[in-house]
Amino acid sequence: MGEGMLGKIYQFVSVMILMILSSGSSPALAEDMEGKALVNDYCTACHEVSEDGKLARISAVRKTPEGWDMTLFRMQHLHGLELESDERFAIIKYLSTEYGLAPSEAAPFRYVLEQRAHFVDTAVNDDLDALCGRCHTNARYGLQRRTEEDWLKHMHFHVGQFPSLEYQARSRDRFWWKEVTTETYKELATLYPFQAAAWAQWQVADHKSPVGKWRVAGHRPGVGLYQGSMTVSPDGDMYKVVYDLEDTSGAPLTGDSKVVIYTGYEWRGSGTLNNTETREVYALSEDGAKMRGRWYEAGHYDRGGEIYAVREKDAVAEVMALSSSYIRVGETKDISLYGVALSGDVRTSDPGLDVAATVQGATLARLKITAGKDLAPGRYQVQMGAAVADITVYDTLDSVRVFPEYTIARLGGGRTPPVSAQFEAYGYLNGPDATPGTADDIRVGLMPASWEAQPFNEEAAHMKDVNFAGRLSDTGRYLPASAGPNPDRKFATNNAGNLKIVATVKDTDQLITGDAQLIVTVQRWNSPPIR
Repeated sequence: MGEGMLGKIYQFVSVMILMILSSGSSPALAEDMEGKALVNDYCTACHEVSEDGKLARISAVRKTPEGWDMTLFRMQHLHGLELESDERFAIIKYLSTEYGLAPSEAAPFRYVLEQRAHFVDTAVNDDLDALCGRCHTNARYGLQRRTEEDWLKHMHFHVGQFPSLEYQARSRDRFWWKEVTTETYKELATLYPFQAAAWAQWQVADHKSPVGKWRVAGHRPGVGLYQGSMTVSPDGDMYKVVYDLEDTSGAPLTGDSKVVIYTGYEWRGSGTLNNTETREVYALSEDGAKMRGRWYEAGHYDRGGEIYAVREKDAVAEVMALSSSYIRVGETKDISLYGVALSGDVRTSDPGLDVAATVQGATLARLKITAGKDLAPGRYQVQMGAAVADITVYDTLDSVRVFPEYTIARLGGGRTPPVSAQFEAYGYLNGPDATPGTADDIRVGLMPASWEAQPFNEEAAHMKDVNFAGRLSDTGRYLPASAGPNPDRKFATNNAGNLKIVATVKDTDQLITGDAQLIVTVQRWNSPPIR
């Protein structure tokens, strides 16, 4: 366990995963009936039971597993609830089953569940952003469903728990208490209602077991594509997963994990890849045939990979990933396709794009592709039986964009590791409007680039932010410095900074640049599973 793991709430995305792995508990304890009995044993001491068996507050709320985890955390630390780790796990599993979120309800906010370091958190409107989003992500309340009455009680809870919030920034320009107790709770009840058709349908749906062999493809920002397979087998009330993956150079990425499925689709895992401790937050599709999500290092949630998996049994033909998504006019290039059910004749959408399969199997096909000299730049399709892949043909790049376009990194120090920022450069062609940077631009693909950090503005140059905030690696990862104050800086200020991250791509005889903004800021001290 690394230094950053100690005492950090955010390092157990799902604290329930770590509890069950370390507790050695009996799988039977996690059954729904046992969880229900534990809820009745522990919660009824404070939560009144109605004639129909509903528990006050509890039966009026729906949350993700992380949401219920945070609720129990608060009950234990503020109200004296005493639970063993296996009991807490069983309660979370039961509440997530009875009072969870349907896949479509959680989908818009998965970025926060997956512990992404770089995301854009938006509210439905400016009022909710000011009233709620100033203290936590807007995803925090978007991942809850409450009755109208309980949303009002939630407003009362906020003032009771945080009595100074009416005087904090973005509250002083409004009658905060009047607004939230007359308008906001009704709006939240409309946007995020307790009763919903999606949840009613999901409760009676056939939730598929993940057991079986899955075809996997994914991307590690700053590293590149990986692909392979994973095999899921039952392990009591949980699942065991074995990963057999590799990157495009053939370097292995292997390991295993132990997994819990909450609410019929919420995959939470804890394991290792190449001997590095990892966490997994995936979501099974409603039909149980696919899953998407993110895994990351347990000690550094900013480092990880996207994952897309398709169940191999009865899979529909699909190209899941390509070793490269582009080819230059007049060029011949070998491109590998990774997917499922890759069989049938190879053909293209234009005779100017010549394609031949040199290797063809169910999960891997290697194609030799030639883009004719007279072929117009644009997007073309390559088909292998029923599977389709998009290939972009280009002559010269029109622009380069850096992603993420805006993000933050955080200084490290003590037991708090730094939060890095990984940048990647993508080449683009102008769309029909012939103007770069507009919605109709055609993405060519990920490009090798050289990287440089520059001051974002005059103030950043004056404060010499580039010298103090950290360093930029050759792969586009910005590694923040240690937290200050720094006596070598003007005013002995912290090692924060406002930077422009510039990528330079060499395209034949021209150099094309793109840039993004990076704010290097202070450490985060309050980092719950849902920020």
